[in-house]
Amino acid sequence: MTAGAPAGPGAAERLRSLSARELEALYADLHRRVFECYEDGELAADSGRMDRATATARAQARAGPLIEQARAVHAERVARLRRRARRWWIATVAVATGGSGALLWLLARSG
Repeated sequence: MTAGAPAGPGAAERLRSLSARELEALYADLHRRVFECYEDGELAADSGRMDRATATARAQARAGPLIEQARAVHAERVARLRRRARRWWIATVAVATGGSGALLWLLARSG
């Protein structure tokens, strides 16, 4: 998906439908493209094609939409990690509770 993150209505649903690998690849691609915008501006300023302020402003204008897309992708990544952490926490509490109950039962039975 090199065209960028899904945008517009339903973008969040399209991001949720991506696999973890696709989501990571999309985030990496957006990251690379944002840096390219700033590198192009730096090269334009260094070569004297335009002054540094103009080059920076153009780079920011080009990178802005990409940064917003990357924020949406990152928000989905964080949401997935939080859901995973919550599931692991629930599993940990269930195992600890079950283990404690089993130990108490064994102690009560042997006593």
